[in-house]
Amino acid sequence: MSDWSWEFMADAAEVVAGLPPSAARQVEVIARRLTDAASVKHLAEPSVEESGVSKLQSFAEGPWIVWFMEHQRWRTVLITRITNPWLEP
Repeated sequence: MSDWSWEFMADAAEVVAGLPPSAARQVEVIARRLTDAASVKHLAEPSVEESGVSKLQSFAEGPWIVWFMEHQRWRTVLITRITNPWLEP
């Protein structure tokens, strides 16, 4: 269990809009894995000169591509966009 959390940036209605509930749950599982990874990777707070926010990153698992940023100060993974090229619109 991680002391990090995750959230959709701007909100779920925008990021996972139109996905079936089962697909949205798959994205949430990936988001939890990303928070677990972030909690292991970051062992110290960023310096005061640093924002603590990573560049936009992507992670692919199965048919999903998840774009996210890590906010070290908030200990939060911000999910900005998801894509599944095989999912019919």
